[in-house]
Amino acid sequence: MKILRVFLFLILPAFNGCSYAQEPPKQSAAFVSGTRIRLIPPADFAPATQFPGYQLESHGSSIMITEIPGPFAETTAGFSKPSELMKRNMTILDKQEVKLDGQNGLLFKVAQKAYETDFLKWLLVLGDEKETAMITATFPKQYEGELSEKMKASVLTATWDRKKDVSQTEGLNFTIQEKGELKQAKRVSNLLMFTKNGIFPSKDINDPLFIIGQSISKTAIPDNEKYAKTRILQISEITDIEIEQSNKIAIDNLNGYEILAKGKDAKSGQPMVVYQVMLFEEQNYFLMQGLVGSKNQQSNLEIFKEMARTFKRKKL
Repeated sequence: MKILRVFLFLILPAFNGCSYAQEPPKQSAAFVSGTRIRLIPPADFAPATQFPGYQLESHGSSIMITEIPGPFAETTAGFSKPSELMKRNMTILDKQEVKLDGQNGLLFKVAQKAYETDFLKWLLVLGDEKETAMITATFPKQYEGELSEKMKASVLTATWDRKKDVSQTEGLNFTIQEKGELKQAKRVSNLLMFTKNGIFPSKDINDPLFIIGQSISKTAIPDNEKYAKTRILQISEITDIEIEQSNKIAIDNLNGYEILAKGKDAKSGQPMVVYQVMLFEEQNYFLMQGLVGSKNQQSNLEIFKEMARTFKRKKL
C-alpha cells in the first residue's frame, strides 16, 4: 500500500524497558479529534493544531495518532528490516508485546536522528488484518529524563473504539472539493485520499489518486521551489521521476509551486504522471499530489488542477 508505507516513514518512534504498572497521568481520557483513539495526555501537553494528537512545543515533543487502512502485519513488517530503518537514521532499541483494553499490540522503542537532533520515540501499534492504529510519542533525547516515562505512560492509556463514527474531516485545518470521479476515500492522520469513485485501494494502477495534507511540524525552508522539487522526487512508489514543468501558483492567498512530472510505477514499470502543488504558510506547508497512469493523464490532470484550486484554509 503506497500511502501506508509513506506514512510509516513519517511516524516511527521509540521505547525503553517495559514495565506497565506505571502510574498514568492524573487526567480523564478523551478522544483525540478526528480519531477513534482515546488517551490521557501528559501534563502540560496541549492539543496539536497540525495533526491528531498532543504537543509540548517548548520541548519539540509530540504524541501523534494515526489510523491506517491496512493490516497490522503489513504495517509492522518494516520494523523487522534494520537495513530499511538505517536508511532513515532509525534504530529499534526494544520491542515488546502488550495487551491494552483487550487488544493485542506491539510497543517499540526507536531512536532516530533528524535535522541534526537525536530523537527517541515510543510507538504503540494495535490492529488486525483490516486496519491498524499507531500512537507515536516523540521527544528529543536531551529530554529523556524529563519526558520519557510520562510519555510512555500516556501512550499506554490508549484505547481504540473501532465502532465510533468519526467525520473524516474532523480537526483538519483545510477544506477541498471533490471533482470528477475523484471521491473522498480514506484519511490517515492529517492526510486525505481521493480515489476513483471513492474505492480504496484502487483496482487499477492507471486510476487516479489525489492526496492532500499539511506538514506536521514547523520547517525552516530557505528555497521554496527547491524544497517542492525535492519533495516530488521523494515519492517512494514512483521511480525515474523527471520534472517537466514548475510554475509559481497562488491559492487561498498562499504562494507556492505547481509541478508536473513523469515517472514509472516502482512495482509494475507502468508509465505514470505526477501532479503536485505545494503551498507555503510561514514555516508550514500544504501538499497536494495527484498520481495517474499516463494513458489516463489528459482528463485527470485537469481534475487535479480543479481540485487543487478549491483548497481553502479553515478559519480557526
